[in-house]
Amino acid sequence: MKNKIAFVAVGQAGGNIGRLFEQKGFSVLYVNTSQEDLDTLDHAKFKHHITGGEGCNKDRRKAKQLVVDDFDNIAAEIESKIKAGMIFVIFASGGGTGSGAGPMLSDLLIDEGKTIGMITILPAPDESPKSHINSYECFSELTEISGTGACFILDNANGEKLNLNSGFVEAFTAFLEIPSKHKSVKGNIDKAEIEETLKAHGMAVVVRQKAQDSAGVIQAIKDNAFAPLEADRAVKYITASMAGNVSMADIEKAIGTPLDNFQTFNDEETICCVSGLSYPQTRLDEIYNKVSENKDTIKKNLAATHETRMKNDVNFLSESEPPKKKSEAPKPKTRRDIMSKYL
Repeated sequence: MKNKIAFVAVGQAGGNIGRLFEQKGFSVLYVNTSQEDLDTLDHAKFKHHITGGEGCNKDRRKAKQLVVDDFDNIAAEIESKIKAGMIFVIFASGGGTGSGAGPMLSDLLIDEGKTIGMITILPAPDESPKSHINSYECFSELTEISGTGACFILDNANGEKLNLNSGFVEAFTAFLEIPSKHKSVKGNIDKAEIEETLKAHGMAVVVRQKAQDSAGVIQAIKDNAFAPLEADRAVKYITASMAGNVSMADIEKAIGTPLDNFQTFNDEETICCVSGLSYPQTRLDEIYNKVSENKDTIKKNLAATHETRMKNDVNFLSESEPPKKKSEAPKPKTRRDIMSKYL
């Protein structure tokens, strides 16, 4: 699977996760507006400094403009360095470079004919209001992109950042290794089924669980350390290598009936990926509410420092309720159309 899955790591947080995947043997291209951040990635094979970038200091619009101006170079780097059928774009939703560039870059790469998944990060509750503003705006964009594959979400509210990163990379890698490592006379999972699972649009969750019964695995999926599941979730695929007495029928009964399931068995642990899920709207509403509660202070601070240009960036703060999900827009016809959506 290392020849079929690769990563484009955007920004510093994306680079931290990308580094873990590169250490596992995957191809990773690191893209950043900050040369200083790229310089911290010792022994990284492929790095691209976005032309004209000197960091984005959590300014999403600055990141977008830099990607627009440098997209031909970014696309050429991906084409020459990343040889894989599916690319996951990794970025933090609350930062500057990744938050601003991640959704637009994913959209543009889909338009170029690439199969794109996403790995993104939600800010912890104690992170700055600007991080929460960026995160909400970032998700408002990425949830409107049609044609994406699985979106894995790491939630910094659920633990220490580096531990969450390593736990996710270990679980994701173990999932990709199922076809080569887990064989059973009762059934097998092939590479095509792994790919099909990862191509499903919507949120995805992957867990590893030592529990030898269905209840333990189900609880691990529901309470996974990465992103919460919605109560009224949709499910497209459940793909699992199961150990002990874990049953696919039990998982489906608790999580939801998928379009299809793929299963095999082993003697050590259960590795399960659920894809095609609803995005975590409840968690996103929490982020919205956190910003909304502080909007008067935020506006006062912005006015005091004359940073009035940012008021347009947080226009959702003036609404009394979280915005409703927009209906899916028709696919843009040109690269310029895509870029104009984000600028």
